[in-house]
Formats: sequence, C-alpha cells, structure tokens
Amino acid sequence: HTLILGTHPSVASLDRDEMYGHPLNAFWYIAGDALGFRRSSAVSPKTGKPYVYFHDHLRRGPDEVLEYRRQLERMCGRGFAMWDIVAECEREGSLDTDIEKEVANPIREFCEGTLNGSIRSEHLAIKRIAISNGSTGAKFFVKHFADWFADGRLFAAADDMSQRAFKSAMNRARKANGSALEEDMRNGRLIEVVCLPGVSPAAAKFTYLEKREAWERGCYGPGLADYEEWNSSKKAERTPKKKPKNPGRSVTPSPSKKPSFRIVSSDLATLAPENEWIDLEVSAEELRPSATLTNGQCFNWLVVDVEPTEEGDAADDSSAQKPQQSAWGTHDAKEWVGPLQDRVISVRETPATTLFRVLHGPATGAREDLRRYFRLETPLAPLYEEWSGADARLAKIAAAIPGVRIVRQDPVECVFSFICSSNNNIPRIAKMLSSFREAYGTFMMDVPTRREGGPSTMALFSFPTLASLADATEEELRGMGLGYRAKFVVETRDLLAKSGGKDFLLSLRAKRDSEAVQEELIRFSGVGRKVADCIALFSLDQDDAIPVDVHVQHIASRDYDPSVLGEAKSITPSIYKRVGDLFRDRFDSYPGWAHSLLFVAELPSFRGILPADVVKEMDEWREHEQRKKQEKKEESKKATTS
Repeated sequence: HTLILGTHPSVASLDRDEMYGHPLNAFWYIAGDALGFRRSSAVSPKTGKPYVYFHDHLRRGPDEVLEYRRQLERMCGRGFAMWDIVAECEREGSLDTDIEKEVANPIREFCEGTLNGSIRSEHLAIKRIAISNGSTGAKFFVKHFADWFADGRLFAAADDMSQRAFKSAMNRARKANGSALEEDMRNGRLIEVVCLPGVSPAAAKFTYLEKREAWERGCYGPGLADYEEWNSSKKAERTPKKKPKNPGRSVTPSPSKKPSFRIVSSDLATLAPENEWIDLEVSAEELRPSATLTNGQCFNWLVVDVEPTEEGDAADDSSAQKPQQSAWGTHDAKEWVGPLQDRVISVRETPATTLFRVLHGPATGAREDLRRYFRLETPLAPLYEEWSGADARLAKIAAAIPGVRIVRQDPVECVFSFICSSNNNIPRIAKMLSSFREAYGTFMMDVPTRREGGPSTMALFSFPTLASLADATEEELRGMGLGYRAKFVVETRDLLAKSGGKDFLLSLRAKRDSEAVQEELIRFSGVGRKVADCIALFSLDQDDAIPVDVHVQHIASRDYDPSVLGEAKSITPSIYKRVGDLFRDRFDSYPGWAHSLLFVAELPSFRGILPADVVKEMDEWREHEQRKKQEKKEESKKATTS
C-alpha cells in the first residue's frame, strides 16, 4: 500500500548493506515507534553516551530491539515497501545535492505492475508514495517522474510541505487533465505522493518529535489503517464459499497487467495444428523480424520463447530458455505472436528465411497480406548498398544488423498507438494499448502462457475500429491509464470520423509529399510533428518522413552537423526540419528507412552485435556531451555566485 523512497544510499548504508544504515539516521527509530520495535539501544558504542536526539523520545524499551533483518520483516509484513529514486549515479560523499548523472529506478513500472520479475499487479495496491528525504528528494522524483503527474496518475498530499514540493508538477497535471484530475483525487483513483521531513543526520531543520509526527501523519498512520483494512478483508475471505456451477469463460488479464509470464513456442504449436508453417521466401538480407518487429514502430507483437528441446533453431542458444526482457529490440529472439488485422499470426525467424503460421482467422491470403505488411515489394539489399556508399558509419552498422524494414501498419491503429506513445516508454505503451484493445476490440483467441503459479491463458483482441470507439468516453480512457492522452483519443476519433475515417488516411498513401501529409496529420489532437511523421512512415508509405526526437537529433549532431543541437532547450520547428533534411539530403532513396536503421543501432539490446569501433565512437561522443553539459552547469553556478 505504501512505497517509501529514499534518494540514494549513503556511504554508511552502502558499507553496512542496510537501508538508512547510518547510526544517527532517524528512519528506523521512527519506524520502530510506529510499528512496535526499537532500532537499537540508541547509545554510542564509542562514548557509551546516549544519542540525545532520539534516546529520551523512543517509545520502545531496550528489550524490544530487533536486528536489521527482523526490522525489514516487520516493515514489509505490514505492507510497506522501500526503494530509492536513483538506481545509480556519480557522487562524492553522501549528500543528495552532490548527485550527478543519475539514472532513476523503474518506479512507475513497479507501482503499475509492469516491471518484469517484480510483484504481480494483483499483490499491489499502492496508495501512496512517501519521499523520505524532504524537498531534495522530491526534486529528484519530479525530475524523473514529471510525466507520471502529467498523466493524471499522481497527486500531491494536502500538507504544506508536499504542496510546495510538488507545486509545479501539479500545475502541469491540472493543465493537462482539467477537472478529471480533481474527480479522480476525490474518488481515490490516484496515488498520493507525500514529501516528508528528511531522516538523515544532515536534515537538522526538524526535531525528532517533529519528524515522527509528520511521518506518522503522512505515512505510518494511513499505511497501518490500510493494512488493518486488508487484514480484515482477508479474514472474511477465509470463510469457505461454494463455487458457482457455471462460471462461464473468464478472460485472463492481458500481459501488461500480469507481466510475469512466458509464451512458449511448443505451447502455441497446440493451436490450429491444421495450419503449417509457411515460408515467406525472403532472405535474411531482406528481412529480419528480430530487428523490425520490436524496435518501437509497432506495438502488437509479443516475444515467444523457443526452448532448446524444440527442434530446429534454438538448440544451442542458452538465451532461448529465458523470457526476453528488453523493451527496446529483441535481436536474440526467434519467434513472435500478435494480432494483425483479423488474424493472430506467429512469425519465426530462421537463419535463411522467415516463416509464419496462422493461429486464428482465415489462412487464405495470409501470405500475401504479410508480404504487404513487411513491404517485401521493396528490395532492401540495394538500398543497404546505396546508403552504405553515402555513409561509412552506416555501412558498418548495415553489415551487423541486416534486414531492418519499415512495416505498413493499419493507419487507424498507427494513429491511436502513437498518440498513446507520446512521453511514454514501451512497457507503458504496451499496457495502454492492451487495455485499449480489450475494452473496445473484438476477442480473437486465448493463447497459453506460463506463469509462476502454473499454466494460464491470455486473451488477444483485435485493434478497435472507429465504429467500436464511437461510444468511448474520456473518463473510461483515463481509467485505463491513458491520462491526458484520453482527451486526444476522443477528439481525434471525432475529427477522423468527420474527415472520412480510414479511407481518408488511406488516401494519404497516394501523396508523394511527406510534408503535406505531416500538415494533414497535425490537425488531429495529440499529433505533433514527430507523431505525424511516425504515422506517415509506419503506415502511409511516406518513405522520406523522418520522425525527429532527441535521440535522432543527437545522431544527426554526432554524425552530420554538430550545430543542430544548438542552445535551444527543445526541438523547435526549424531544428526539426533541419535534422530531417540532413537525412533526406544524404540518402536519396528511402531516407526514412535509413534513419530507422541508424536508430535501431542506438538501442541497448543491439549494442553487443555492433563493431567495437562503432560502440567506442558512441561512448566517446556521449562522454563528450556529458562533459560539455557539466562544464555548462559549472559555468552557470559561477555566474550565479559572482
């Protein structure tokens, strides 16, 4: 029910391998007063004198001291979880203010139950997040999770300290979500974030009693109330109940709601056994699904594990026994399954070709439709050769990552998928779209899965049509986690219906001017230039559309023109066009495809198959940019103090 977040462990905590490990840190003393134990005798082992800050105020006696492991058990056993905002950083000493180059933990994914290997969502009911290091910790939280507020999924606690700490984040959330945010707050649909007085010895602004009062009011008091309510409900559930005689078919929650699952090829083989694997008759140079299906251009494919005992491809691949964890790219995967229009299809990559099998829907015409989806009418090998002649660095990448294609998606699916993708990451996009399909799409089939508790099934749904979305409300969409994007979906649905629906989008495929297509698309709510170019490139055959984000801007700056980074804090329209033109001017044919190959090479999961000199160049440039950023930061500090 309650997640307590430190910023990053102190030197003392790291040395002791204990959270809040400094002997003068107030955290475990306050926790003990609330949960019925004592951290220690509160006496200095060096001087034999009591820690005056705590000693006379502790509620528990010396006979109630628990060792650290037992303290953790008491804490977690009451439903309190602990973690840190920062997973790794550079820091001299232990002060939060000295933290630099930090990388945040995937806290949102944990709270929403989408973090692989984490607690299942049915065991999570996070109602509040407690920031344990005061306003400094709150700044780090807002820095890395501002979009969580903007999505309308968090709200600041009512106390003055929390209101001050999260004021800017809440202003942005109210602007993005309007009255729906207040309604969700009143109805208890959101996670409360409370900023509490710091517990480290350096946080001397508050006395121990003031800290304890604030922590009991904002964390332990409501947390223990939640625990008692849960405990009472569990006791009530122990009364045996008769099972219904006819429970009917239950739809297993989608993978985004239960992330700890595997789809295994041998299990899929039991489905539609009458449909055999069919060869697309396409060489590895022309198509590699491993570099095409899960790199961020489409979101409907799930990785399938091919076990070593299965005949063929994976016999010598130890990674085949493990679920694929990467959100960005799966170059080591060999099989995928997903809904595609009115079919559910398995795709399998072999060393020589690509195979597919229809698990649901009409088998007739599937080969032709899949070839159109992969755009196999466009030969890729000549393009690789042409691009390699125009860019020596791309030539090295092309040799390492063959078969990267642009797919031709259904344009309606592409529009709404990329509206959901804005300010988002792959697991959350997948979760949103899974809920979206389940609510408004058509049930297609159950596929077998393997979970920690044993075999299960997962329901697959088609992507909603405009007709099936006709009655969707903004409130319903917000309830699925779409946040501020819910308004965009409703407004785009209405304008698209007035404009001619899917036929209007398909008509844009005939245009040979990607800028004109971009202008048509940015009329729709939630569609900026980057999202418009994604839709144009991935569904409308606009092969010179270049979706530009900060990653693409950095590629262009590093490889082609350093000036495109500039001093602007965001990508202005003029910079956006300049970056796109750098690719269009260099690559005469299919520049959007060439840009995508370079983008795929930047994804972490492909790093291990790139040439060493390319990886070295990437690292050196990244370090160079970090040094420039640090120098600029130091110059700014000097200017402020002078």
